[in-house]
Amino acid sequence: MTFKILSLDGGGIRGVVSATILKEVEKVVREQKNKPLHEYFDLIAGTSTGSILAVAIACRKSASELMKLYCDRGDEIFLKSVRQQRKWRKLTPLFGSYALYPNQPGEKGLAEVLAEELVHPDLGKEKTTIANMRPGKEELSPYLLILAYDVLSRNTTWFSNDDPTAWYCKNNIPLWEICSASAAAPTFFPPYNLRYKNDRFLPHIDGGVAANNPELSAIAHALWMENEGTPKSMDEIAVLSIGTGETSEPYEYEEIKKWETLKWAANIPNIFLNPPAENSAAISHSLFLALGSQHHLRLDFDLNKRLTGEQQTDFLRHKLGKKDLYNEYIFKKTGEKKYVDENIDNPDACEGLIEATTAYLDCGTIPYPDRKDLTRVQEAIAKFIDCHD
Repeated sequence: MTFKILSLDGGGIRGVVSATILKEVEKVVREQKNKPLHEYFDLIAGTSTGSILAVAIACRKSASELMKLYCDRGDEIFLKSVRQQRKWRKLTPLFGSYALYPNQPGEKGLAEVLAEELVHPDLGKEKTTIANMRPGKEELSPYLLILAYDVLSRNTTWFSNDDPTAWYCKNNIPLWEICSASAAAPTFFPPYNLRYKNDRFLPHIDGGVAANNPELSAIAHALWMENEGTPKSMDEIAVLSIGTGETSEPYEYEEIKKWETLKWAANIPNIFLNPPAENSAAISHSLFLALGSQHHLRLDFDLNKRLTGEQQTDFLRHKLGKKDLYNEYIFKKTGEKKYVDENIDNPDACEGLIEATTAYLDCGTIPYPDRKDLTRVQEAIAKFIDCHD
């Protein structure tokens, strides 16, 4: 019996990309294994927006419901009034600082939406806590792993539901609060305080600063666990890793050397989140090579086609514009060259992100199960699910 891990990247509103891929995974799992996602995967790991998806799956939401969460409630998380302020600050960086999206209990924003959405049907709103989401015999939940960064202790907190002695389990912290902490991206949201003991709190920020792709952490955690049915070695593990789309807009030395603090802050997601995520995927794949590459499947794609060296120069010199950047999968499917918004805080981008992801699923190819031949994405998903019971 293979221990199956689902790993979900961070990426803000681009979590709708992961949710759209999950809809295809969900369909195949039901067809081949006659199970919902929360019963098929043994461990679901998530960072930032991936933590929201992970907990929502554990709360038995369908992939369609996950997509609906982003499309219907994204503008309640990334408030239009705040986005307008941030856009103005981006245009006039010498005046003031970036406005932050609200994420605290009792105020309209991220925490309020998650408190309403992340509810287990057998537990109810007040009891959907990490301690009550018991894996194993009670079958309330798969194993969960959520990453957030503790800025006080300067450590990444691995929130899991398999250790009742952990401080967050003893405090019975609601899962929506842990996800609010994991998704508190610097320059977008304030830090989120989690109660440690009595009147002491630990401020947490987005787990993406440590591991935007949590698959390596998930593998390590699975091997550390000593519960019945947990793996004893790597060859007992299979990982399905899902990203939120990669950004591809180029930057040139002459441009970035002039950036002040606010300009760097505006580009943190584009520059610092993707590389660690892809490094984690590459390391995981290397670890599994000796065991057979069918044990690891990474699903992610460029939101817009990467420019060649000459095209990058033309783009930076304004000879090319956003209209010249386009999603290659939409182009393959429809013949249209459409630009896909790469921002992580624009709810209006959901429709384009879903269209691009659907086209990737329909027309994309990846090197799976080996590195020699390309396989259609949908076929790769079917092969992965078929190989692991």
